[in-house]
Amino acid sequence: MGKSWTDRILWGLAATVLGMAVGICVLGGIRSQAADTWKAREAYYEQLEREYVGRVRQFLEERGYRSSGVTLSRIVDHDGRRSYRVLVHHGILDRQGEEIQAEVLGEIEDMGFFVPGCSFSAQMLR
Repeated sequence: MGKSWTDRILWGLAATVLGMAVGICVLGGIRSQAADTWKAREAYYEQLEREYVGRVRQFLEERGYRSSGVTLSRIVDHDGRRSYRVLVHHGILDRQGEEIQAEVLGEIEDMGFFVPGCSFSAQMLR
């Protein structure tokens, strides 16, 4: 005996709903993995940034510029490249000549972490 057309429609709807449920579960798992990867990458960069600011402060202190203000800001491009800008503030360093400031700022830029896609610039806060 053949199935009625209503049975076929019900089975078709049930299969469609089941397929959609499986698809949602798979997509949820993929998104969760992507979010975990993104969180891990951000934690990695945050650690590098903290260490870098610590090295900059230690460097400035060793050069005689104690209690310097150091601010690190970043821009992350759509392709993942990161541009960092370090702003340094210290009264004595601010009153030094441009040559000394350029030397100190150049050394600060060179202290940046060596990760492909990251660039650093250092400036005096005026």
